Amino acid sequence: MFPLKVREQGNSLVVTVPKKFGIKSGTEVVAVKGKGNSFSYVPKLANPFTDPTIHFGHDQEAFPDDSTGRESL
Repeated sequence: MFPLKVREQGNSLVVTVPKKFGIKSGTEVVAVKGKGNSFSYVPKLANPFTDPTIHFGHDQEAFPDDSTGRESL
């Protein structure tokens, strides 16, 4: 456990992260507020729907038979 101190910087509050945590400078994080005034910072993830490097692969999706139009009501 590392006790950290919250301090004011302009109109913001700042928490300094110890280098021992291994987080690189410039890393984007998202603040998550929990119960009892707790909070966590988690790395910001890329949006998979706007990331051009992610492909969902549905172009080659095939079904074993053509059951369209034979649904039971």
